Amino acid sequence: MKKRVVKLSETDLEKLIQKILKEEGEERSSRYMFFSNLEQIHRQAAMLMEMDEMMLEQILEDGHDWAQDHVAEAKNNMDQVFDFIMNKIKEPEGIHNNMMEEKWSQKYKNSIDCNNPKGFSQRAHCQGKKKRG
Repeated sequence: MKKRVVKLSETDLEKLIQKILKEEGEERSSRYMFFSNLEQIHRQAAMLMEMDEMMLEQILEDGHDWAQDHVAEAKNNMDQVFDFIMNKIKEPEGIHNNMMEEKWSQKYKNSIDCNNPKGFSQRAHCQGKKKRG
């Protein structure tokens, strides 16, 4: 079969890519949006955790307390989902250890400044790193 060259506008190419991604998402899982939403929450939380804490505090102090309330409510919702799922995967002898492990990329681990860790997870990571030598 002879292949032919087809010229597409940028708009046509974007539409084609979106169609393919949508079809892949439908084939991958009926719960595609659940995982997509978790990825987005993870990505956005990581970005916020990397921001200057004083700058964020100033923004909140400038009449944007609603943002703190939204984060608190999102945390409550995530706690409920997490607790529900963890209870579902419990076994008589305890939780599957491999399901509890968080996977950080080596690039992310290398980017953590242990002289100024951001948040509980980074502090715990740095403490573990010190213990390992």
